[in-house]
Amino acid sequence: MEEGYKQATIFAKIAFFLAILAFLLDMIGFYTPYWQSYQFMTNHLVWVTKFDGIWRFCTANMFKVWCRSYNYETTYSNYGTRSWFEATQAFETLGFIAALAALVLIVLYIFVPQTSGKRIIGILSMLACFAAAGCIMLGIIIYGSKVERNLSWSFALCCIAGIIFGVSGVLLLIDMLKK
Repeated sequence: MEEGYKQATIFAKIAFFLAILAFLLDMIGFYTPYWQSYQFMTNHLVWVTKFDGIWRFCTANMFKVWCRSYNYETTYSNYGTRSWFEATQAFETLGFIAALAALVLIVLYIFVPQTSGKRIIGILSMLACFAAAGCIMLGIIIYGSKVERNLSWSFALCCIAGIIFGVSGVLLLIDMLKK
């Protein structure tokens, strides 16, 4: 395992560490309900803060926080037409799966002696990074173009993760061209 890492180029090593960072950022952004947040006052003059993610939404006042998963009725009432929201969920899920595949493939490319430095593994890991970046960014573009309130930190983490996966893909491409 150590031999493969020592033989790996600096581009592959940087791509590996960036892919880990991007995966962690994407995982946090994917699961947390803070893609947008906004405040409003109820009829009882109580300020309420609403946090929406792509899988759950939370409502908080100064006394209590409660969260629920989306279902057909809540998604429809929160977002009207659901197709764009479902497209966001689909692309973000595909991006998460591609991110996991990219991470596994980069580990195979760098650390596993039987596959270390193999061109096909390098190409597959590069393609997985680009697929992760593309799907994550498509989900972000769809969501960002439809939401009219404040985008929040989970959304930003996924944006950053998509960009970092793109950079990892470019570094792996450079690694392929240098060999």
